[in-house]
Amino acid sequence: MATQPLSTTPRLNILSTMALRHALNELIPTFTAASGIQVEIEYGATAHLSERIRAGARGDLLLAVAGSVDELINEDILKTGSRVDLVSSDVAMAVALSAPVPDISSQDAFIATLKAARSIAFSKQGASGMYFASLIKRLGLDEEVRAKATVLPEGLTGALVANGEVELAVQQMSELMQVPGINIFGKLPPAVQQSTVFSVGVFKESTQGAAVTRLIQFLQTSDAMRAFAQQGLDPV
Repeated sequence: MATQPLSTTPRLNILSTMALRHALNELIPTFTAASGIQVEIEYGATAHLSERIRAGARGDLLLAVAGSVDELINEDILKTGSRVDLVSSDVAMAVALSAPVPDISSQDAFIATLKAARSIAFSKQGASGMYFASLIKRLGLDEEVRAKATVLPEGLTGALVANGEVELAVQQMSELMQVPGINIFGKLPPAVQQSTVFSVGVFKESTQGAAVTRLIQFLQTSDAMRAFAQQGLDPV
C-alpha cells in the first residue's frame, strides 16, 4: 500500500456510514503515514448522513449505501460519475455469548426465531434496520415484532445484547462485528437476505482532487480489501 507523499499536506473530510467504521479506523492511519494526507471522518447512519447533507453538510467524500450516493449525484450534490463501489455487507443476527443459538437456516426457521424471541433490537436509520422494518412488514410480523423491539435511532444494536438489554440483535455483519462479547450466529437466510453495497462519492465542492483520487485508489487495493473482509465486508 506504499504511496509517495504529496508535496503539500492536504486534508480530506469524509462523511461515512457506521458500517465501515472499524475498517476505516484501521486503514486510514496507514494511508496517512504513507501519503502524508490527513483524514478526518464523521460517522453516522446513511439516512442520517443524507439528511445532514441535504441540510448543507459537506466534505470531500461520502462513503455510504450505493443508492444514497446515486440519489445525491442526481440531486447535483455529489459529482456525476464519481460513484465507486467498494464493498458489500449482509444482514446478520447476534445473541449473548452464553445464550442458545437460534435457528435461522431457512425462512420458516427465521420467522419462528423472531416469534420466539423475547426482545429484539434493530436500527431505525441504518440500511439494515430500514430493510428489516420492511421485511417484517412483508412477512406479516410487523405488529408482533415491534411490540417487543427496541428501535435505535442509530448506533450498534449488538451493544444492547452485550449489556443484557435485549435477546436478539439484527444489523449489518460489519456493524455487529464492532461489538465485543456477543455471538454473531449467522446471516439471514437467502430467501430474506439483502446485501448492501457501500460506495464512495465525491462532493462537487471538493477541491482536493489529487488527494481524493489517491484515497479512493488506496481503498481499492488488495490490502485494503483484506482489512474490509476482516470486518465482515465483502469486496464488490
